[in-house]
Amino acid sequence: MKDLKRMRERFIQDKSSVRMGNLASDLLRLSKWVRTGHNDQAIIDLMRQIAWLMEWTGDLASAELADMQREICRWRRVWPVEKARHILALRASQMSDQILKGSGLLE
Repeated sequence: MKDLKRMRERFIQDKSSVRMGNLASDLLRLSKWVRTGHNDQAIIDLMRQIAWLMEWTGDLASAELADMQREICRWRRVWPVEKARHILALRASQMSDQILKGSGLLE
């Protein structure tokens, strides 16, 4: 994974709507990777990145986002779970939609 300090600095420089849009995009990428059977280590790394982005949302954080972060962390700890691929793909897509709707980018 990229250097966390540099990744954080880059992430927090963006406007809040852009930060949330990037987070939604990463969640959608996670959903696609899980559905297509992408490399499991890459999926775990992406989940780790998503959890950090959620951590760095700062003033944008909500109870819902904290719940999403905990869920992603739980998935990361147990991945891979072949029989649950479709569930993680669905949840990541739902989280992406929810974050995108709240980002202000669709207005």
